[in-house]
Amino acid sequence: MPINSPDAVIAVFELQPYWGPELQRLFQTDNVAVTECRSVDDLFPIVDGFSKALIVVDLDAALVDCLTWLGNNVAKRPVRVPIIAIGSAATAELEWRLREAGVAAFLPELIAGTDFARLCRRLLS
Repeated sequence: MPINSPDAVIAVFELQPYWGPELQRLFQTDNVAVTECRSVDDLFPIVDGFSKALIVVDLDAALVDCLTWLGNNVAKRPVRVPIIAIGSAATAELEWRLREAGVAAFLPELIAGTDFARLCRRLLS
């Protein structure tokens, strides 16, 4: 029996696995691949080739790397991929700069997994 390729992909950058495994669990019945990576430079190669894609970055994992990646890459891409930035109280003041850099959603605090999955589904549609 052939394996179906996923209809969509979510690439998750975080140094400590949290949202990657949670999204894999929440999307296990959907035709969505959730792929974790430990470098922001791996994000675009993961989503390239998918018509429906989403990127999740954990700012607190590597703030400078995330900001540099956003500034150097996102605006230059011919196809915009929605990006969710997960932050904290320490990064909340960056919200509007992040949005100007191309971030579709900024989460300054932890939310429930089902709420996060709902946001992901909305941005993928």
